[in-house]
Amino acid sequence: MRDRTLRFCPSCGEEGTPNTLDHYLPKEQFPHFAITPLNLTPMCDICQGAKGTKTTDKSGRRMFLHPYYDEFLASQVVHLTIGRPFSAPNDFFLKPSPDLPNELFELVDRHINGLEMECRYSKFFRDEYIRLLRLSQEARDAGDDVRKDIQKFKRMHEMRAVNLWPHIFYDAVVKNQELLDYLANGDLPAML
Repeated sequence: MRDRTLRFCPSCGEEGTPNTLDHYLPKEQFPHFAITPLNLTPMCDICQGAKGTKTTDKSGRRMFLHPYYDEFLASQVVHLTIGRPFSAPNDFFLKPSPDLPNELFELVDRHINGLEMECRYSKFFRDEYIRLLRLSQEARDAGDDVRKDIQKFKRMHEMRAVNLWPHIFYDAVVKNQELLDYLANGDLPAML
């Protein structure tokens, strides 16, 4: 953490250097784990504030993912669905990956809700979507293949981390054939 080489929050996937070492198990409740390195996880300030000292929900189920122990995080666990109209989508849905087993699906859902990720993702989504429309128009104007360009963006972000916000975004775009058709051939908004 001192070298600050981590460039995104491992809890939410937002880009930026995490400023906090969070006690996954709160030091007030678990003082014997307070200085255990595997209990200290890098986290952005927003996630840390949302998580606080919570560990379980009202039913006693674990609420948050652990970046060291949850090995399934090597795969993409958050899935984005982009709603219509594609010229200016009002709806997007950030949900656990449908490929997850039910128990992990529910854990990821509690994690997304507990860290208020969907609300936080909305500004990123809107900004990135406008950028996508501009890039698509520029690619068309240059005679480039829009689909191939978008696939390159996805791969570029995937190399960094599969649960990083930009990868989640471009993965959703690449998997939505109707949206790709719109970006490649549809009437894009004029005021970009």
